[in-house]
Amino acid sequence: MRGKTKCAVHGGKSTGPRTAEGRKRCAEARTTNGWETRKIREERSVGLARIAALEALGRSIGMFTGPRLLGRPPKQR
Repeated sequence: MRGKTKCAVHGGKSTGPRTAEGRKRCAEARTTNGWETRKIREERSVGLARIAALEALGRSIGMFTGPRLLGRPPKQR
């Protein structure tokens, strides 16, 4: 589209949600990165925190030896 900063095919004609219901749907469905929603990322983070806590407990009682799991430890909530 000449003189425009956005392509009509890729969002140039979009006005976004206009109704309160549409805004609510958009806020609930909003993704943070690709197809991942905030809820999915939160669930994964909680699961990884549980695994890290179980691993720490296993190490403290001598159940696990060797290197710890790869990756950074998840944030404690």
